[in-house]
Amino acid sequence: MKSNTLKLLKKELCLGNASQSVIWTICCFGMYFIPSYPMYVGPFYMTLCIMMTFALNQSSHDILYTVLLPVKKIDVVKARFMYCGMMELFAFICALLGWCIRTAAGFPANTAGIELTLAYFGFQMIIFAIFNLIFLGNVYKDPLKPGLRYIAAAVAYFICYAACELPVWAYYAKAENSLAKVGELYTSRDTQFIIPQLIILAAGIVIYAVSWCLTFRRAARQFEKYDL
Repeated sequence: MKSNTLKLLKKELCLGNASQSVIWTICCFGMYFIPSYPMYVGPFYMTLCIMMTFALNQSSHDILYTVLLPVKKIDVVKARFMYCGMMELFAFICALLGWCIRTAAGFPANTAGIELTLAYFGFQMIIFAIFNLIFLGNVYKDPLKPGLRYIAAAVAYFICYAACELPVWAYYAKAENSLAKVGELYTSRDTQFIIPQLIILAAGIVIYAVSWCLTFRRAARQFEKYDL
C-alpha cells in the first residue's frame, strides 16, 4: 500500500500541475519582499496551486484513469493529500526564507499588517487548516467540480486573514484599546512577546495537525462513496 501511495505521489509531482507549482511558489516567495504588503497573501498562491491541480486533473480525466489502476481509492486520496501538504509546506519554507532575508537585509517594518513573527506562522497554519477543511474536506464529494468549493474556501481564507490582521491594523492605527495591544503582541519582535507568540505557534501546529487528519478521513470516506 505504501508503494502504491508513493507511486501515485510521484505521478502527482510529475504530471499534476508541476510547472504551475513552480510559478505559484515563486509568486509566494516574492510577495514577502514587496514593501508594506500583507504577509498572508503569499501563501494564498499555494492554494491556487492546489486548486489548479484539481482543475488540470479534471480536464485530463486523471481521476478516472487513476481509479482504473490496481490501487485503492484511499491511496488516491492519500497521494493527493501528500501533494497538497507539500505545497503548503513550501509556503512555510518561503516564509522562513523571507524572514531570514528580511531580517539580514534590515527591511523596514511591514505597515500593511503582521510582520513575519512566530505568531504569523501559527495563524497561517490555522488559516490553512480552515481552508483545507472547507476545500479538501468537501471536494471529494465530486472531485470533477472543484470550483465552487474552492471559492467558498478562498472566501473563508480572506475572512480569517482579516480577522487575524484586525488587531495589527488597530495597533498601526495607534488605537488606544486592548485590540491594539493584542496587535502589538502579534507583530512585535520584542523579546517580551516571545512566549505568547510561541503559544500561538504551538496552537497553530496542533490545530493544523488535527484538522489535517480529520480532513483526510472525511475526504477518504467521500471518495469511497463517489461513483465514477
